[in-house]
Amino acid sequence: MPGIALCSASKGRLRPSFFFCMWVVLLAGSALAQQAVYRCGQEYTNAPTDPARCERLAPQAITVIAGTRAQGAAVAAPPAGTGAAAGAVASVPQKQRDDMARSIVSAELDRAQRRHADLLAEYRLGEPVRVAQEQPAQYQERVARLKASVERSQRDIDSLQRELARRPSSSMP
Repeated sequence: MPGIALCSASKGRLRPSFFFCMWVVLLAGSALAQQAVYRCGQEYTNAPTDPARCERLAPQAITVIAGTRAQGAAVAAPPAGTGAAAGAVASVPQKQRDDMARSIVSAELDRAQRRHADLLAEYRLGEPVRVAQEQPAQYQERVARLKASVERSQRDIDSLQRELARRPSSSMP
């Protein structure tokens, strides 16, 4: 037997003793991997401070759950069967959806501009009409609410205009 080990080592192959050592290491590793697990109240541990007060749990099989893929990798390339005709057919419904979305945003912008004009008319540059029976504190509170509403409606108009600028124009072919 010693002659076989020496011959195999001289030819660049591993000795049989190497495989025996690997087998021993694997057995020892699996024994360490199956350490006892204890439940000590709400805590689970493999090294309890007082094992007499802990309950040893039965060994469980290891469960491996596969991870999820990144979404960008799944949409990397279009299917091989799509051609120019398929792209043209798909673009017609998309164009209709884009036109409808643009008209909805445009209508919302018109509504917001009308509301803003009404608020500006009521606000009158910080001097709204005083209501009879209104106390000075109530008046100032109403002016503050009107000012906040005017600023909010202006921000709404700005955001709707940005959204409208982002949408593709309906005049595109």
